[in-house]
Amino acid sequence: MGLLRRPLVRIFAVILTVAAIGLLVRHFNTPALLPKQAVAVDPHAPILAPEDEVHSKYAGSKTCIECHKAAFEKWQYSNHGLAERNISKDEDYHSFSPKQALVHGKDTSEAFVDADGLAKILTVGLDKQRHAYQPVRVIGNNPLRQFLIPAPGGRLQTCDVTLDPAKNEWFDVYGDDEREPGDWGHWTGQGMNWNAMCAACHNTRLRKNYEPQTNSYHTSMAEMSVSCEACHGPMKDHVDWQKKPPSGVKKDPALHPFSRDQVTETCAACHARRAELTGDLIPGELFADHFSLTVTDETETFYPDGQIRDENYEYTSFVSSRMYHAGVRCADCHDPHSGKRIAPGDQLCMNCHAGGRTDFPTAPVIDPTAHSHHGVDSTGNQCTSCHMPVTTYMQRHPRHDHSFSIPDPKLTKEFNVPNACNKCHTDKDADWAIAANKNFFGEKPDRPTRTRALLVANARQGNPASRDGLVKMLDSEPIPAWQATACHLLERWVLDPSVTQALLGQISNKSPLVREAAVRALGPVVRANNAVVRSALQPLLEDPVRSVRIAAAWALCDTLDLNTRAGKELVHMLDLNADQPTGRMQLGQFATLRGDNPSAIRQMRKAIQLDPNSPPFHHDLAILLSTSGDTKGAVDELRQAIRLDPENPEYHFKLALSLNESGDIPGTVASLEKTVKLDPSYARAWYNLGLIRSSMNQPKPAIDALRHGESADPSDASIPYARATIHARLGQKSEALTAATRALQLRPDFPEAAQLIQALSRP
Repeated sequence: MGLLRRPLVRIFAVILTVAAIGLLVRHFNTPALLPKQAVAVDPHAPILAPEDEVHSKYAGSKTCIECHKAAFEKWQYSNHGLAERNISKDEDYHSFSPKQALVHGKDTSEAFVDADGLAKILTVGLDKQRHAYQPVRVIGNNPLRQFLIPAPGGRLQTCDVTLDPAKNEWFDVYGDDEREPGDWGHWTGQGMNWNAMCAACHNTRLRKNYEPQTNSYHTSMAEMSVSCEACHGPMKDHVDWQKKPPSGVKKDPALHPFSRDQVTETCAACHARRAELTGDLIPGELFADHFSLTVTDETETFYPDGQIRDENYEYTSFVSSRMYHAGVRCADCHDPHSGKRIAPGDQLCMNCHAGGRTDFPTAPVIDPTAHSHHGVDSTGNQCTSCHMPVTTYMQRHPRHDHSFSIPDPKLTKEFNVPNACNKCHTDKDADWAIAANKNFFGEKPDRPTRTRALLVANARQGNPASRDGLVKMLDSEPIPAWQATACHLLERWVLDPSVTQALLGQISNKSPLVREAAVRALGPVVRANNAVVRSALQPLLEDPVRSVRIAAAWALCDTLDLNTRAGKELVHMLDLNADQPTGRMQLGQFATLRGDNPSAIRQMRKAIQLDPNSPPFHHDLAILLSTSGDTKGAVDELRQAIRLDPENPEYHFKLALSLNESGDIPGTVASLEKTVKLDPSYARAWYNLGLIRSSMNQPKPAIDALRHGESADPSDASIPYARATIHARLGQKSEALTAATRALQLRPDFPEAAQLIQALSRP
C-alpha cells in the first residue's frame, strides 16, 4: 500500500498548458481540434475475458500442498502469504486489548475491544467527528499491518491507525503529515481506498470492478492474499491433470514454465510504480501489456541518478541498473516463495563478485573489506550499506534502493541527491564525504553514471545546454530505462526539428519502454499539426505491445477511430482509472482533444471533487474555463491553485494572463512580477512584463524586463524584437537596429524584424 501525498498527475497527461506568446494575444491557447467524433462502440464494453470464466480456472493455494509441500511452507507465513487476510481474534485481538491510545496531530485515536467482544478503532471520520469503526481485514504483515474498514459503495478504506507487530505498538502511518477529512490522502479519501490503491497487489487475479454510474465497486478476486497462483497463474487444469493424468502421457500440457524475464516481470507487476492499463494482471504476460512503468523523468519522483525518492518500490531502480542490464534477475537474490534473500549479508553479493561465474562473467571481482575501507565488523563494510541505501516509508518500512548506485557526495552538494556516506554519517556534511571519497579512492574522472545524473538534473531545470546531451544519450545509453528517461526529458524541446527527428528514431527501438516514451514525447508535435510525425506514429497503433499502442492512441486521439483495437484499449484504460482524480483529469484531457470542452470541464470538476486540494486540477480547469470564455471562473480556479501552491511560478503566470483578459492591469503586473521573483529564468513572464510595462508608458522598466527575458532565453527572437520596437519608439535608433538584427539572426523568417530593420536603415 502506497502513501502518495498527492495523486501522480503525469500519467499519459497532455498537460493543458498556455502558449504564452505575449499579452497582445488575449486568450489561452489550446491545440487546433477537430469536431467531436461519434463513438460507434459502447465505451464501457469489456475487452477482457469474463470474470467468472477467468476465476473458474484457479484451484486455490491449498491444492498445492500435496505435491509442493516445501514451497508451500515457505510461502504460507511469508509476507506474500499474509499479504491480506480477514481479521482474526487469535492473530490480532491481543493488540486491541487492553485499550491502546495513539496521539497523532491534534487528534487521539484508540484501538480497543468493545463490550460485544469486537475489535474497534476510534478515529476521526469524513464528518470530522470521532467514530468507533470495526475493521474487517488486515493488509500487510511485517513490518506493519494496516486495517481495512468498510465504507459505502462496496469500498474498503485503509485506516491511518496502524500496527507495528514487532513492538505491538500503534502508530500514525502519516507521521507528521497531517491530513484533513476531505483530502484525497486522508484515510477516508480515494487515496487510501483499498479497491483502487491496494487490492490488486495484495490479492490474486483481482478485478476492481468500478462502476462510474453509481460511483461504487463490486471488487472480486480469485483468492485472497498473494497466493501461489498470483505468481504462477491459474492452475486448475494442472491440478486436475495431476489428479488423473491420461494413460501414457508423461508431460502435463497445462504447465508452461516461465523464463527468467517472465518471472521478474511478474514480480514487477506489484513491485513497481506504474500506471494500470488493463486492471487484470496475468502472470507470465508482458509487463508492458498491462502497465506503463514510471521511470526517472522531469518530475521529482526519482532522484536524477535513479535513486528512489517517492514511494517507488524496487523495479524501476532495478531495471535502470547495470546489474539488471548484465542479466541479474529477482530470483538470483530472493527466494520466490519465502521472499527472503537466498544468502546472508555480503555472501549474497559475493556469489557473483568473488569471480568464477560463467553466467555473469563481467561481474568485477571484489574484496569487500579492501573495497569498503571500513572495518570487517563495521556496518560500512556491508555491500548494501553503500550500494543499496535504505529509505523508510510509511514510518516503519525500510526499503533498500535497487539502483545499486555508487555513493556520490558531489551530487549531494550540487543537486541534493542523497549519498550513502551521509546516510550513515549523519553528523558529517557532504564536503566531509567528498574528502573521504578522495582519500579512499583518489581523484578520478567523472563516471558515466555521474555524467548522466548531471545531465538529467540540468535538463529538469530546463537548461538548454542539456538538449544535445539528451539527444546523444538516446543512442549512446545502453540501458533502455535511461533511454526512456531521455525521451521524457526531451519533451520540453520536442518542437525543435532536431529533437523531433531524434525521437522519431526511437519509435522503432526494440524496447517497448523506449518506444512508448518516444511516442508520448512526440504527442505535442502531432498536436502542432505536424503531418509527418502523425503519419510516422500511425503504424504504432498496431504495435505488438499494448503500452505502445495506447501511447500512440493517446497521441493521435483527436482523429482516432475508437472502434479499433488501440481505440478500445485507450477507452478501457480511461474507464479503468475513472475512480481516481488523475483518471478524471485524463478523461478531461481526452475530451478536450476530441473537441468536447463542456465534457472536459465536467471531468475536471469531478477530479476536484475527489481531490479538492491538488493544485494542478484547479490549474487545468482554469485553462478549460478560459478557452470557454469564462475568464472569471479561470481567475477563481487559478487563485485556488495559488492558495494551495503559492510558490509555483506557472500558476502566477497563468493568473497574469487571465487577469489581463479581464482588464485588471495592476493585477496582471503584480502577478507577472511575482512570477519572475519566484523564477528569474521565466523568459515568457519577463517578455509579457516588458510588453505590459510598455503599454503603460513605462519604457525603461519595459526594456529592463525584456533584457532579463533575453538573458533567460537567448534563443527567443520575439524578445529582442519587442525591445527593438520600444527603442525605435524612443528614437534610440542604434539600440533598436541592434536588437532587431539580433531577432532576425535568431529567426531568419521573421518579416516584422526585417521590415523594422529596413525602416531603421532609411536616412
